[in-house]
Amino acid sequence: MNSSDIFTENTVNSGALSPLNSTQLFIRLINLSQSLDSDLVLSNISLLISSSIKPETTTTTTESKNNDRRFSYFSANPSDKRLFYCHKALSTWQQSISFNPAIKKDPEIPFHSGWMGYFAYPEPALINSPVDNAGAGKNLPATAIAEFNHYPWSICFDHLENCFFLLGDPDQAARDAFEWLQSEYLKLSELNNAASINKTAASKTAALFKASTFKPKWHKDDYQKAFFKVQDYLVAGDCYQVNLTHPFISEQYKGDAVDTLLPLFDALKPSFGCYFQGEHCELVSMSPERFISIDNTGKLQAKPIKGTIKRSDDKSVDDALIKELTNSAKNQAENLMIVDLLRNDLSISATPGSVKVDKLFELESHPNVHHLVSTISAQLRPGISPVEAISRAFPGGSITGAPKKRAMEIINELEVQPRSLYCGSFGYFSDSGHTDFNILIRSLEFRGGSITCWGGGGITVDSDCDEEYEESLTKIRRIMDVVEGL
Repeated sequence: MNSSDIFTENTVNSGALSPLNSTQLFIRLINLSQSLDSDLVLSNISLLISSSIKPETTTTTTESKNNDRRFSYFSANPSDKRLFYCHKALSTWQQSISFNPAIKKDPEIPFHSGWMGYFAYPEPALINSPVDNAGAGKNLPATAIAEFNHYPWSICFDHLENCFFLLGDPDQAARDAFEWLQSEYLKLSELNNAASINKTAASKTAALFKASTFKPKWHKDDYQKAFFKVQDYLVAGDCYQVNLTHPFISEQYKGDAVDTLLPLFDALKPSFGCYFQGEHCELVSMSPERFISIDNTGKLQAKPIKGTIKRSDDKSVDDALIKELTNSAKNQAENLMIVDLLRNDLSISATPGSVKVDKLFELESHPNVHHLVSTISAQLRPGISPVEAISRAFPGGSITGAPKKRAMEIINELEVQPRSLYCGSFGYFSDSGHTDFNILIRSLEFRGGSITCWGGGGITVDSDCDEEYEESLTKIRRIMDVVEGL
């Protein structure tokens, strides 16, 4: 049986229901599976979460049908798990991934079953390491460079149609989970009081989860030293942009990483958020940024973010900030540098002449910041697999700088510690041939009893140290405030 064999739709008349926070129900489902008196067993859970499409955008046009925020996915109980510590083993696995063309006949939901997981940000010293994956021990890095699970099934929530779908080859746990979600969905709609239920769930989370204050690994004077060293490299001609980042650590917490997910989701409204239960860590990301998507016709799309400004609760001030960002020659120049880099990265795997810039400097507003986002598309060249295309373009240029190779060397020299999962990518290789990965920014890595959160931004010769330092905090301040406030 493959993904095309099962396509079970929530039979509720979704048009009569108010928009649903599916993340709330997915988290309650996880909590149910972890309770001692539950017969539902769900392990190695992965979530891809997106905030709901706003009602004014929910039309039947083709454009809205492809909206980035249309689908959220829940998967568990993988049939295969892979943890990688060296690039040789990772490359061998990547070459073994195959897709099933027959699944193209399925409805337009991109992920039914397949591989889902993360690529960590690459450390230059490990890229050409001769150690294979079997050589576990002192020669291997402390953290994995990639981790993926193969999920035979998924439960998808369609934010446009406002309904759940059970997809792939579900086991009994998947069917039970799907039935529970439908039942709870009906209860919410009948009560018509989802906000009240959501508030109750949030208060229970606050009682369960506590974290110590996030402390910076760099203070401002440390950041200044690194910033001006970057400026020296820029003036010398080594690069024309370097993405400089720094971590904040919460040294201890009690509760589960999943307890932070709903409060963060409500506060950040991510387009490409995720949750992942890894072998040695848990990942929570409120990412607003797509790295690359590839549909099963071979259409590639990248959506780099460059250009950021804080938001204000005062509409007139917020409008002025938007005007400042959209008219900023500096921010447009930073964005254009990365657009050129991504055009080059896509061209490596694209049909000649197919790379184009669809949108340039488009304003995208989030609860905490405004961004400038550009969209680049291309057509995958025959003979190149989606896995190869992702590998050739990784890591995303928006979180390295340009030229990429030299920028990464400077990052490795100056930053206080390895980035680990931060600035890597999370996403999937669907059995149907669809592929979609985010950029792991606005993320929390739960590992060894502590939580790490990073902030940063692109540095050019026109950058101001104080402004860049403040921007790096603005991007993640709300995340840290939410976690500390639980």
